[in-house]
Amino acid sequence: MRRAFTLIELLVAIAIIAILAAILFPVFAQAKRAAKKTASLSNVKQIGTAAQLYMGDYDDMTPPVFWYDPNAADFPSSYGFHYYPLLMLPYTKSERLFLCPADTASDPTMADSKGRGRFDPENDLYDYFLGANPSYGYNYRYLNTYLGTATIQGMPTRMFSGVSATSIGDTAQTVMFAEATMKNLRGVTAPVGYALIEPPFAIAQVGYPGWTGSFPDARSQGQLWGRFDKNAVLVAWLDGHAKNTRIATLKAPGDNEESVNKFWNGKAGG
Repeated sequence: MRRAFTLIELLVAIAIIAILAAILFPVFAQAKRAAKKTASLSNVKQIGTAAQLYMGDYDDMTPPVFWYDPNAADFPSSYGFHYYPLLMLPYTKSERLFLCPADTASDPTMADSKGRGRFDPENDLYDYFLGANPSYGYNYRYLNTYLGTATIQGMPTRMFSGVSATSIGDTAQTVMFAEATMKNLRGVTAPVGYALIEPPFAIAQVGYPGWTGSFPDARSQGQLWGRFDKNAVLVAWLDGHAKNTRIATLKAPGDNEESVNKFWNGKAGG
């Protein structure tokens, strides 16, 4: 006849299970986080590759960060405004590449008046949210040419065109895309992505003030925001490679635009 477990034996077994759980659960959480980071690095790498394909089709010109199509002005999905992800879609073949796995597809700020989410094609603002709020922002200050401001639908709107990639001196050390958020991060746990990232030093000719404010305000680091490391972001560089890069590295030493912004303006190689 089998002997029943004693209370002491059961308590010991429970204690052992609790100890193992305490050891293993953080390991599982770390592994899950590492997998998301790997997937996000793959995302930004593929977006960078898509940009290379785009430039191959358009005489080596970088994509405009956004453009306006007056023929689509009444289309509620974007009201004529198209941000860079919409240009990349024919090359990425997937809208989901523009969303970091650490971000949520169900953010309520991305829903329309009927509660339809950002990836629901029936969402009234589907194209707008996809374009304006990807998890990865674009170095548009140096990889685009500012064409001036036009009044569109009664609103002043900045207009841009791409630049020739061959005009960039050091493509391997020029930021193209990086993790970004549009929000002031004070108290925000789930960032909403943003299509634009900004260089650290002021650009006087366009009235850009440089990185302003203090962390965790995203403006204090040009809208850059690392989902996996508050001190680093995943970056796709203009030559097509991608890697995790410390935010501090992207603000080079110096006291002028050319030197401080050298990882943005293509002049890192001297």
